Amino acid sequence: MKKYLLILLLALSACTHFEPQLATQSIYYQDAEVSLSQLMVYSRPEKPHYGPLSALFYPFHVTQTMYKGSDWGQRVAKGIWQNWTGLQVFPSMVYDDNLTYRGLDEALFTARSRGYDLLVVGFVPYLYLGHTMDDSAVSVQVKIYETKRGQLVCSFEQSGRIEKKMDDDFIIVKREHRMPDSAFYKIIQAIATDMAVPLTSWARYEKTNKGMVAALMPNMVEMQAPPQNGQPMQQSTAPQQKQTVTARKATPKTPPAQAPEKQAKPRSINLAVQFDVDSSQIKPESYPLLNELGKALISERLKNKRVIIGGHTDSDASPEYNTKLSKERAEAVKKYLTDNFPIAQQRIGTTGFGESNPLVPNTSKYNKLLNRRVQVSIAP
Repeated sequence: MKKYLLILLLALSACTHFEPQLATQSIYYQDAEVSLSQLMVYSRPEKPHYGPLSALFYPFHVTQTMYKGSDWGQRVAKGIWQNWTGLQVFPSMVYDDNLTYRGLDEALFTARSRGYDLLVVGFVPYLYLGHTMDDSAVSVQVKIYETKRGQLVCSFEQSGRIEKKMDDDFIIVKREHRMPDSAFYKIIQAIATDMAVPLTSWARYEKTNKGMVAALMPNMVEMQAPPQNGQPMQQSTAPQQKQTVTARKATPKTPPAQAPEKQAKPRSINLAVQFDVDSSQIKPESYPLLNELGKALISERLKNKRVIIGGHTDSDASPEYNTKLSKERAEAVKKYLTDNFPIAQQRIGTTGFGESNPLVPNTSKYNKLLNRRVQVSIAP
């Protein structure tokens, strides 16, 4: 018996939350975990999307009657937005606390008028907060619409719970189940992380070199060839009749309008390349992303294209310093690409925008994170 107790004590001593005692009962602390229901995916696109997307988050609507329900709806939406921002689900995501959801049509109009590609709204049908004394549970429904036509793109629903368990007494050892300081926040983060999985498999704007090629290639609009020798493009099949024209009645002929041969829309992508603080030194965790960019630039579709790399910063520091730093970071990306791939120096131009072209207002650390980026575009 003593042998088994010794083994148990040794095993528990390896745990971070074990407090062995000689004169009193030893205590082993076990943190409560989030239990998630199955993620219900009611709607999602079948094919991946490779272009950059921007999204506007509305505060979520708590459908159950509760004290300060609108405040809790804001906290749910903000928690999911912060999680997706950290995971870089979309390159541009803005959460606006000042908005109030009054219906889909109004929300779509607001998102569309502000220039966003997507609208993210949500509902909280159930919310119970036991804090550290009781169970906590949250149910969340998230719907994502494209703003141009108002069509539903994605629809998810999931519930999460943290159960308050009784302590276990093993005579010489006691196990206490500890509730987190913010069970609500922990549940929301777990739900948001689960929902991000199908989203990141859809929004692949900067994940693969194939996606970069698709995003960077100009959108060529094929036009019908211009008429030859001044003849109309469509000829009548009826027999032509002989025409007699006198000089007095002659009228000048208007030449047919010339259709443009092709029109191209240059495309660009924003890459979340990480640098050391106040430095142009690229962090190693960004190497895989730049490797995908290098593969894209030497692909068949892009190998003859000239590209421009632009650096962007947030609003910290002076505008002059930010412009200089952004230019240096663009040069660092160029050097990485030309050093590691068969890309000629003259194929890549660089520029520094500093803080002049933010994706979102520099009003929070999360927005500033989005604005610190490298933009790659095809030169016109």
